[in-house]
Amino acid sequence: MIHPLPRNRLMSTLVLDLILIIISSLNHHATFTNAINSNANKFLIKADSALSNNRIEEAIQLYSRGIQLLPKRWSTQQHHDIHPFEDAHDSHEELPHPKQMEIVLSLHTNYATALSLAEGSTDAVLRAYETACILYRTWKRSAREREKENAAPKKVAVQAFFFLGMTYQDLASAVSDRIGDEREEKQREYFQHAVQAYAAATKLDPNHWSSFANMGVVLADVGLDGDGKNAASLQMFDEGIMSYQKAIEVLVGTVVYDETRKHDARPTDPPENVNEVVAELHYRIGLCLVPFLFMGDAGSEHDFGKKLCTLPNVASERSCMELSAYQFHTALKFHPRHEGALNALALVTADATFGMSTDVKNVLQLFEDYASSFENSLVDQLNYNGFHRMRRSFEPVVLKEKGKNHKFQLVVDAGCGTGLAGEVFRNISHTLIGVDISPKIIEQAKRLHPIYDDYRIGDIREVLQQFPQNVSLLVAADTFIYFNDLSDLFAVMKGALEEGGYVVFSLENVSADNEQRLTVHRPSWRWQITPSGRIAHRKDFVESVARNNSFRVVLYEKLDGFRKENGAAVPGHFFVMKKSTNRSPRNDEL
Repeated sequence: MIHPLPRNRLMSTLVLDLILIIISSLNHHATFTNAINSNANKFLIKADSALSNNRIEEAIQLYSRGIQLLPKRWSTQQHHDIHPFEDAHDSHEELPHPKQMEIVLSLHTNYATALSLAEGSTDAVLRAYETACILYRTWKRSAREREKENAAPKKVAVQAFFFLGMTYQDLASAVSDRIGDEREEKQREYFQHAVQAYAAATKLDPNHWSSFANMGVVLADVGLDGDGKNAASLQMFDEGIMSYQKAIEVLVGTVVYDETRKHDARPTDPPENVNEVVAELHYRIGLCLVPFLFMGDAGSEHDFGKKLCTLPNVASERSCMELSAYQFHTALKFHPRHEGALNALALVTADATFGMSTDVKNVLQLFEDYASSFENSLVDQLNYNGFHRMRRSFEPVVLKEKGKNHKFQLVVDAGCGTGLAGEVFRNISHTLIGVDISPKIIEQAKRLHPIYDDYRIGDIREVLQQFPQNVSLLVAADTFIYFNDLSDLFAVMKGALEEGGYVVFSLENVSADNEQRLTVHRPSWRWQITPSGRIAHRKDFVESVARNNSFRVVLYEKLDGFRKENGAAVPGHFFVMKKSTNRSPRNDEL
């Protein structure tokens, strides 16, 4: 079982930064027009200084004294019979100026923050944040005509709602004095209030990414907590994905238009490590798509392997496993060493049955579209050298077992492409047949490398059945990487090759780090779908399938760097096998 990163990671990285942001935004308060308001402002400034210097108890006392100096209507929530998430009724009383209201809200919000840092009563923290939220709603309802002047109070109110959400979230996690259904009901109630608080923050500030991110955690946290139990959340995974996606859109520059500022707004309080946070968000979307893989009592993933999901930016339903793999891979683009994404990607792609490997039509379309640029791309851009390395390694096998100048009677080049492999095996072939799934690729082969005696178009598994017990040598360079389970393919090859016939083929391999990760999290893994959609096969699995179909390994070599992918060398390996049905198959590598 893979453990995702700690549940509160997105929250805990924000708290101190946001406290300092609130304080720094209040360095230039306008004073009230009377002595009481002026004194309240002085207490706020002194308290902010104490809080920023970690003198928590002193800050609490100063904030409390400043609040006591406010008019009663703005010093407590008891005069406002509303919930922090409800709109207040219009008031005909004299209202504070926006700058004055900023001081009112800051006193209550920073007082709550100081209480939370002192690890005092959570109920007291909750009441203080609720008071700030209620006072803002009361004031805003009655001050709509001054909407353009409300930016400063709004900024403080956003933080008050954000921290209110965090407080409810902490309360939900700490519910322990109840058991069974009662505990779950209270926890759910706190989570719902947290969602309401975060939603209120994003309504005031559509670019408050941290509220979207934490809302996603409340809606759809996935994994195991420190006690090995399923992480607590509302388990509303679709809604959680939408919240995480909103946070990503804000952070990566898909900005929201802000009517009050009349220009494109930027992320509010962006983190210093934007790439790492975006990676974490993509990782969490991936978890939401396949939560059954990361929950202790969810059963086997094989029960869900064909489950379909949708994403906001995906036009049609796709395999949940495939979409989650894409999210984990995207996370690694932003943060290549994200351990959770590395482990999760290994888990969802090991022995997976989605993507090109499940649909021959996808492979056909790929090469039909690729035909005109196939050879240039393979040789000049991907630096493919597998053909020549395979031929050089095969030469000692031919000399040892067949002697000098031997030619194989019937050679089939499976997945021949434009004929690059055929060229290097032509000199040991009496009759050479090129087989490819793409008609356009075959036309390119006829034009660029007319070295074949005949051509066949179609799936290699079907074409080989046209040559029962007749093929002397089967060559497959970079062809079997489009098959996941090789069992059916080897069964067809067994039927097509003559007794003593050879098969020479290359496969992609996994990196050493990834092999170790797969072995830890999926010890019996057989293949893995790579980010390119191709398949990397495990050596032990290939050899097992070979033995079951009367093939013995004559030669095995690593073929690392046989091609490049996004500038990086692709690990590979190369097999020479011989059909031996007259005796017990065994490996006899050179």
